Amino acid sequence: MPLSPPESRTVRTVLVITKHNFMGDTIVATPLLRGVRHAFPQAAITLLTGGAAAQTLLEFPFVDNIEAYDPKRTQKGAAASWRLICALRGRIGGSPDLCLVADRSVRAALIALLCRARVRAGFDTEGRGCLLTHRVPYDLEKRESECCLDILRAVTAPGPLSDTLAGSLADPMPLLCITETERRRGAAILREREALGPVLVGIQPGASYRAKQWDPSRFAEVARALAGEGASIVLLGSGTTERDASRVLREAMGERFPVVDLTGETSMRETMGILAHLSLFIGNDTGVSHIAAALGTPTVSLFGPTLAEKWGEASPRNLVIAAPDGCLKKLEVAPVLSAARTLLLSSSPPNPVSPSDPTAAADSAIPSTFALGANR
Repeated sequence: MPLSPPESRTVRTVLVITKHNFMGDTIVATPLLRGVRHAFPQAAITLLTGGAAAQTLLEFPFVDNIEAYDPKRTQKGAAASWRLICALRGRIGGSPDLCLVADRSVRAALIALLCRARVRAGFDTEGRGCLLTHRVPYDLEKRESECCLDILRAVTAPGPLSDTLAGSLADPMPLLCITETERRRGAAILREREALGPVLVGIQPGASYRAKQWDPSRFAEVARALAGEGASIVLLGSGTTERDASRVLREAMGERFPVVDLTGETSMRETMGILAHLSLFIGNDTGVSHIAAALGTPTVSLFGPTLAEKWGEASPRNLVIAAPDGCLKKLEVAPVLSAARTLLLSSSPPNPVSPSDPTAAADSAIPSTFALGANR
């Protein structure tokens, strides 16, 4: 049964647990965090998640505290896990009144139980329903952010809702925030690398898993076409595999269309600051694509084996392309280039990075559309 209105008003502490090893999963769960704040405005909200996800949510306004954990390293073993639970209880000030478990693992549900949360709501999967007080069915095909909101719906009293809570439950689009200082830092990095102009297109050709990585040479075809129409190309990513993919793209572009390659050169928060200045981002099914979409940057996301309808978070500013038969080798250039052009034509451009002032819009008029075919 959902909490009654009087019971809801007694909730003073909330613990939300998301996956520790997939940053995108936590970003997809941000509508849940916003909804928790609106459902329990009086409560202190703690998020338990992985280190990378914790970095992306540093400035997130709907949580009061973020605890990073890694059960494969820092909390490996029973003793380390127990220390984590004790630390959580100490930070929260005792047992949480409510724990929402968006991580579909037995470990996460066990943490909720051992923290002695009075109400424990989560997905009834992997045989962990016995650890929960509120079991929520999980739909393998339903939009993941909606599935996360179902956890909140399970403990929210039926009947009239506040406007803010009703709005949260009706809006499954993920969201992230950066500070003005971070935005300026992103502009400064672009300025230092001479990634200038009113149309900046970011591309992440790499991915953590090969099956999720579109051919970098096909990314290069898209990049060449957009560069020929006036866009400046910026490459983003991290890790050895992603550096290799960026190198292939960069070499395929040739001398005619130089690119700014920032792969592996920026921190998570710096990358977010850069994404905020892009006219468009094109990437594989990665955490960075989720970040770009959550920041409101027009994004083209390419999906292979992962179900695009569930994880893609499609919106007017985030076009999701599902590869035929879930195989990115079968994805041609044409639909990706078409989606990129569509977003560039329909989206309002960000403030361009000016050579003289990276923090302000240029004095000259900013074109309201991307002039396809116009040479720089």
